[in-house]
Amino acid sequence: MASKILSIMPADDWYALISDEDDGIGYEPLTCFALVQTEEEGVLSTEVRPMVWAETAVMFADEIEGFMDIERIEEIGDDDDFDLDEEEQ
Repeated sequence: MASKILSIMPADDWYALISDEDDGIGYEPLTCFALVQTEEEGVLSTEVRPMVWAETAVMFADEIEGFMDIERIEEIGDDDDFDLDEEEQ
């Protein structure tokens, strides 16, 4: 299966929800959304996929172990457990 990114779009205020056995559910800020074209058995398809910063590179959020969903920050609500890193504020 061959994939390529056709375009990227900003993902301001969007977060990936990641489930972790030790810490419960965490929120990882999205870096961007990618329009991805995939060819499988001669059939082309396109989809929009979320991406996050992972230490030294950007990766697809939906490939992270424990990935659950994405949400805008307004939809997360005023949860006291939700803390943004100081760099992101």
